[in-house]
Amino acid sequence: MSDKHSSFIKTPKQLVIVVLLAFAIPIALIVLVSQLVTGVRSPGRDAETGVLIRIKPVGEVTIAEAIAPQAGMTGEQVYQEVCKTCHEAGLVGAPKLGDKAAWAPRIKRGINALYASAINGKDQMPPKGGNRNLANIDVQHGVVYMANRSGGSFSEPSAAPAPPPTAAASAPGASAAATPVAAAAAPPVAGAARPGAALDVKAGEALMQKDGCAACHGIDKKIVGPAYVDVAAKYKGDAGAQAKLTQKIKAGGAGVWGPIPMPPNPQVPDDEIKALVSWILALKK
Repeated sequence: MSDKHSSFIKTPKQLVIVVLLAFAIPIALIVLVSQLVTGVRSPGRDAETGVLIRIKPVGEVTIAEAIAPQAGMTGEQVYQEVCKTCHEAGLVGAPKLGDKAAWAPRIKRGINALYASAINGKDQMPPKGGNRNLANIDVQHGVVYMANRSGGSFSEPSAAPAPPPTAAASAPGASAAATPVAAAAAPPVAGAARPGAALDVKAGEALMQKDGCAACHGIDKKIVGPAYVDVAAKYKGDAGAQAKLTQKIKAGGAGVWGPIPMPPNPQVPDDEIKALVSWILALKK
């Protein structure tokens, strides 16, 4: 009795194919395994950035760096960038530049009283005209500039002035010599106006100070203009609010919140205005 062996290879052609496949399949498997091993790498920066964007929270907190006042502005620069808004038009009781009759009683009280009112604030005028980043010496230069063009004859302050008198030390009823502003020159605020970046509370407040908004507006308190939370409430649900407020800050306007007009602010960069408006509209009472 003999064993019978059968095979699927019946012809020489089939034998050749089997031999070729016996070599090709292992080689292909080796190549694939080597590609898998050598092709695995850590995600690149773009992949990491994409993940961070997808998981980014709705709100974020940025710790703004403290900014030390930097002196170096002339009196005219301080006036143009900080005081002009109110002193040119005589808003909220501010004496107009060159109006000797309005300035006479203020000048009579002395330069120290004017310094105190300008630096510490008085009545509706916030400290330093709303720009706390101004150095005291620069505020004093601005005071002398305005007073001397309105009937005064004061000397320029020294480069290293003594600490300014307090509001209590000034004569009773002393009037302010510098007033709220719509724009203020200040060093760039860290994290305050990166194009496209959302502002947190600290960054928003820093931008208010930098651009002079704090002279007339508070976040939750009316000063000369409305509180920002009231602005947000008024325009809630208005799809065109961003564009309307951006244009109003840039070009000025009146009649929405009372008789006192909002002056134009052409010197404030567009990206800062847009960032500030977005932040305002997101505020809640």
